[in-house]
Amino acid sequence: MKVRILPFNSAASPILAADEAHVLFAKPNELPRPLAELAALLTPDERDRADRYKAGTVREQFVASRGLLRLVLAERLGTAPHAVPIAYILNGKPVLACGSLHFNVSHTHGLMMIAIAGRRIGVDVERTRTVPDAAGLVSRFFSPAEQASYLRLPESCRERAFFRGWVCKEAVIKAAGATVQYLDGFDVELDPDRPPGVLAVRHESLASAGWQVADWNPEPGFAAALAVEGHGPIALVE
Repeated sequence: MKVRILPFNSAASPILAADEAHVLFAKPNELPRPLAELAALLTPDERDRADRYKAGTVREQFVASRGLLRLVLAERLGTAPHAVPIAYILNGKPVLACGSLHFNVSHTHGLMMIAIAGRRIGVDVERTRTVPDAAGLVSRFFSPAEQASYLRLPESCRERAFFRGWVCKEAVIKAAGATVQYLDGFDVELDPDRPPGVLAVRHESLASAGWQVADWNPEPGFAAALAVEGHGPIALVE
């Protein structure tokens, strides 16, 4: 599958081919439209949800990402942004009620991403940093096989391995509509010198036609990963 990495801009987005996914990204301080315009695209329920966030930064991230999502989907569905039929399934995952496209959203401080495809898809982005108890998080959330893999790596590789594992695992469970309680139900490749991939799946909620996984650094100081239902490698085109 080919995955096109695209910045948000005012120009029309390219057509999404059948065996293709798009990942659109934006920085909160470089939005293609003012935040107030994006807020106006939201439904009343979405505006109420935004107002419930106490932290202003989190509220703005939600408004910006949901407004941009509505723009992206409206363009591809040929409808008005506020009319895009977003519904929710188990675990609160948003989906298109019409089922014609699949999408996923992720944001961290300084960067947001929206992924779309014709099949189930998940995306995750994290700001990389020194994590004081990375080993403890690995033992808590990663599978036994991943824990052993992590400990076999030299100390110099472990920070990259931790973030690769984290974003890849988050992308898979988001694509599957699962929750963090299933993080140890499958194994991903942690070694940053090896190709990314899902090595084993044990939990039935994650079983599917397989998962294609890719990871990359979208900006200095960030790690991102994409999971798409299917088999074979992912070719990233930036």
